[in-house]
Amino acid sequence: MEEHIEGSKHTLIIVAILCAALLGLAVAYAALSAALNVTFGKVSQNSLIWSVGFESGSISGTKTGSNDTVCGTATATASTVSLNDTVLAMINDKCVYKLKIKNTGTVGAYLSLIAAKTPTSITCTNSTTSKMICGNITYKLTTDEAGESLLTTGNTLIASTGSLDVYFTAEYTGTEPNSGNEQSGGGFTVNYSQQ
Repeated sequence: MEEHIEGSKHTLIIVAILCAALLGLAVAYAALSAALNVTFGKVSQNSLIWSVGFESGSISGTKTGSNDTVCGTATATASTVSLNDTVLAMINDKCVYKLKIKNTGTVGAYLSLIAAKTPTSITCTNSTTSKMICGNITYKLTTDEAGESLLTTGNTLIASTGSLDVYFTAEYTGTEPNSGNEQSGGGFTVNYSQQ
């Protein structure tokens, strides 16, 4: 029995030594550790402002062709351009209106949709998103004054300062003299979305 008590003492001594060694390692490990902190004081989020639209004002059309052509004045608001009193008298007569689309908001925007809306009084052919031929008159939205580069989707406007010049053209492209028809209610829808 003395052997058993003496063996238990040895075991207790060994366990005590191991515990002391482990405690020493823990203290040594704690001495080598470091806590790094990242803190911040105040973080604010500014409100996002969506503001994409036409530059407002009165827009005079540029006329080419016969003296009888009348390019009415277009009135632009942020969301609409209205054109009235335009007369195309002869073949190749044309009126061009320079419009400006601006992004004054804090969010970038991209041109996601262009849709032609045909006039109520006539059937149109060869319509695309930015061009339609209605009787003897061709309507277009382009990015150049000559009317060669049709407006396409994907165009981007950077936040705060982005702008795009767009030209609306009404041109007498028929091969016969005008029979005196009047077209109304047509146009184009241009839709920008958040980038």
